[in-house]
Amino acid sequence: MEFEKQQAIEKERTRIATDMHDDLGAGLSRIKFISQSITYKKMDEDSIKTELKKITGYSDEMSEKMGEIVWALNEKNDALADLVAYCRSYTIEYLSNHTISCKANTPLGLPGTFIAGEIRRNIFLSVKECLHNIVKHSGATCVKFSVELSSTIKITIHDNGKGIDWNSIRAFSNGIQNIKNRMKDVNGEVNFSNKNGTKVVLTIPL
Repeated sequence: MEFEKQQAIEKERTRIATDMHDDLGAGLSRIKFISQSITYKKMDEDSIKTELKKITGYSDEMSEKMGEIVWALNEKNDALADLVAYCRSYTIEYLSNHTISCKANTPLGLPGTFIAGEIRRNIFLSVKECLHNIVKHSGATCVKFSVELSSTIKITIHDNGKGIDWNSIRAFSNGIQNIKNRMKDVNGEVNFSNKNGTKVVLTIPL
């Protein structure tokens, strides 16, 4: 048991190092490139403003990713209640920032069931991917977010947008495959359906 625990810790460390290298490293490189362009190229005022907006956007994105890494790493958040609260809060805020209303329905008095950081992270990133697809592709104005608990965690995200055109899946393919892969990693499953918009159901065993 001690050996397995040590292996899990090492795996988590490796994952975090990879995330920081890939996500934060890429963001810093983009900011550096834009900063150098502003410094060495002759630009008019409008072009400089455009480039500065890009820097701000990348900085916000990096700050968000760092927050996600810290949340997944913090042992204080290794409970079902923390996972549900974090996903609910993020969903409402993210959709609000994109002028999409959200109707959230999550259980009260959630249990303190232990959920490891890697599992929490895969669940949260699947939710995040769904929200990103809604904002980018659906044209939705409202989203229903709900969580049901039994022997599984069932997370439903249902938007009122145009639905997924399965005959022209290219725009959605990476996001859908990412979610499938993440659910597979936590022994869960995902179901996509078109029903007055797109309905995504994530089911993960407790």
